[in-house]
Order: sequence, then C-alpha cells, then structure tokens
Amino acid sequence: MSTEIAKKLAEFAVKTKFSDIPPQTIEFTKGLALKTVAGMLVGSVMPVGKKVSQSTQERGHLPEVGVIGCGFKTSLWNAVLNNGIFAHAAELEDDSFLRGTSWDITSFPIYFPLSEKLKLSGRELTEICAVGLEVHSRTTLFFPQGYLGLTVIPGAMGPSAGVAKALKLSEEETMAAMGLTLSGVPVAYVSFGTDAHYFETALHSLQALIGAELAKNGLVGNPDIVTFMSNFIGKEKVIPEKFIADLGKEWRVHDIWVKKYPCCFHMHRHIDGFLELIREKKISYEQVESIKVHISHLEEICNRPEPKTLGDLQFSFQNALAAILLDGDVNFSHIADDKIHDPKFKEARSKVEIIKHSDWLPKYAMETPARIEVRLKDGREFSRERKTAIGSPQEPLPMEQFRALFIKFTKGVMSEEKIRWAADAIAHLEKLNVEDVQELNRVLVFGPKA
Repeated sequence: MSTEIAKKLAEFAVKTKFSDIPPQTIEFTKGLALKTVAGMLVGSVMPVGKKVSQSTQERGHLPEVGVIGCGFKTSLWNAVLNNGIFAHAAELEDDSFLRGTSWDITSFPIYFPLSEKLKLSGRELTEICAVGLEVHSRTTLFFPQGYLGLTVIPGAMGPSAGVAKALKLSEEETMAAMGLTLSGVPVAYVSFGTDAHYFETALHSLQALIGAELAKNGLVGNPDIVTFMSNFIGKEKVIPEKFIADLGKEWRVHDIWVKKYPCCFHMHRHIDGFLELIREKKISYEQVESIKVHISHLEEICNRPEPKTLGDLQFSFQNALAAILLDGDVNFSHIADDKIHDPKFKEARSKVEIIKHSDWLPKYAMETPARIEVRLKDGREFSRERKTAIGSPQEPLPMEQFRALFIKFTKGVMSEEKIRWAADAIAHLEKLNVEDVQELNRVLVFGPKA
C-alpha cells in the first residue's frame, strides 16, 4: 500500500503559502472564482435551484452560513450542497481536457461559505482556492472518461485538501481527509442534461467538506490514489510520478479551459468558430440556408434537434447556433422554457445539420477538430475550423474579460450596482480584509433578494 503520493500532496497543501503561488496563478484563480460565483448566483434562480433551496428551507437547520443567491442561512453542509448544485446547473463549469477532468464547480461552492464561517481574509481565501484547485487538478490527472460510462474520478479528494488547509489540519490529518474522500460518486454520462448531473458534482463538494471535518476529529482513510486509479483504469495507464511532477513549480490548474457560454463544453469550439464567421462576414439570419456541424462520437451527446427540457437546451448544438443566428450570442435568456416552443427558434434550429464522422475516433474530448460550414441562400459558403476554444490554455482570458462574463451572466439576478461591486471585490479578492470578505458573502447571499 503506497501513500507516498498523497503524503507529498498533503505536504504541498499544508506548507504552500500565498507568497509561494505565482501571480498569474492568483489571477487565474480569481478569474475562475468570478465565473463559478456567477454560476452559483444564476443557478440559484433556475428551476432546479429554486427546488433545492425550497427543500433546504423546509427541513430547517442551524443558520451557520448563507446560501448564495437565496437570502437565508442554513448549516454549512446544506449551504455547500445547494451551492454545488447551483454552480453546475448554470452549466458554467470550467473544465480541463486532454487528461482527466478537473473543474472549479466542486471547490468554490465550499470555500466561499467556509470563509464566512471561519472568518477568513481575502488572502487566506485566495490561498485555499488556489491550493485546493491545484491538488484537484493533479488527483484527477488520469483519464477514466468512457470507462463504464463514468468520469471525474476521484472527484472529492482535491477539494478536500483545500478544506483541510482552511481548517489548518496537519499533514497527517490532510492525508486522512484525502483518504476519506478518495472514492465516492463519479459523474455518469447517462446523467448529462438532467438534474442528477448537478447533484453528482455537488456531492463531491459535500464529501470533501465532511471528509476534512471528520479527519479533524480523528477519522482516517487510505489515500492510496495510485492503487485506486490502477485498479479502476488499469495499472499500465497510471504513471505515479505524474501526480507530483514539478509540484509547486508547475501549476496544473492552468490546464483548465474557461466556459464563456452556459451550455455543454463540447459545443464551445464550434460556437467560437460560428461567432467568428458571423461577425467577420456580417452574416444575418435571413441569409443563412444551412449550417453543417462536424462532430465525433464524443460530441453526439449535444445533437438534440428538438429539445424538450432546459437540460436539452443546454446540450443542443441546434439551440446554441440558433441563438447566435437570432441574437448574436448564447446566454441564459436562450436556456429558457419559452425557447423550446418558440417558432423562430424552432425554425433556426432546423437549419442546423449534424455530420458525425465515424472515422474520427478520439480518446479524449477536444481531440478532433471542430469544423463548421455555413451555406447562404445566394450560394456562397464559408467554413471555420478550431482545435481550441477561446479561454483555453492556448487562448487565455484576461481578468477584465472574466469580470465582463460575471456581469453578463448575473444581469437581472442582482442590481447593477451590487453586480459591479461583487465583480470588483472578487477581482481583488486577495486585498480584502476579514470584514470585506464577510460583506462580499453577505452581498452574494442576500443581494439578489434585496
């Protein structure tokens, strides 16, 4: 039984200080925080978010911390479960590709309410966010996607390291937390486009929190991630030294791609390419005869020509491209019940044809090119092909664009004044004192209800 990898990761989590984190990693972490907090705010007012928060209020719990976007307090555990569902329901999670999936929607839903309970400064909050995300990026390094139709394994081990740091656990206790959270609920492909998809990842957040709290009280587990992953996907596919290669020097969190549209990531490269064509060629809806979208079997999950639910809309190439044709963007106004039966949207969706290439056999997401072709009624044809999306490590976003996305997504959820105040506060998170962080949490919890 080897726990050497977990020992080094725990040592990293405990010993890494704010001053050890590169400035660009601090900026990127705050950018991801802006995105995920925006997702939690929006998710709180979506149908699934309202149902979850109503269930929480009906049960009643000790009012420890606030639930983002909901205007009430509950237990820390309940707040994390709610925040986790909200964050994913908005489909704004930022993911890594070309290796195992690591994302931010299982970390920030814990760390923000935890900062309220523990009265952390902005510097401390930024530190645990960056460290937790880095451990998560490394523990999900190997790619189980497609195996038994499951992915994101292990899902809670990385976030638990951030919680352990916030709770000031020792290296041994941090290893115990990681061991307690090593196995758990994975993400199932059959859940995509349903509320279960959001519930699964919210359980990662809750498991990370509970595991660290139990470790603080003396419970232990086996954090042998090498054996766990070897048993799961095969020993030949797991290279132990990769978990800790250049740990503390190379920050793997930068592998994460940033979502700019509230829909499945499989569509984002095509959306970027289509938007580029529309803007460059000044193409209007009336001019378009047809759109061909070239995909592999991995993107087939987003071939939903006749969406019947909000989940379908979020996983529909046809709806996303229809939104661009009609409104020049993809936003939450296009993920709404009225768009399912809207005659204009139904007509626009009918212009989209999916071309599935059976000879494209990628092992990983984003491995095959994203090709899109537009034919106009006058016979002209235009095409665009992308290998990456804007917001990928190859085309990173500046802080100002993260801030603009926060404002774009939360419009209508809070007043414009509160939106801009919160965006500025998160963009300068490391400069906030304890009172400022408490005020930020207050605005995020009670601002939408004010």
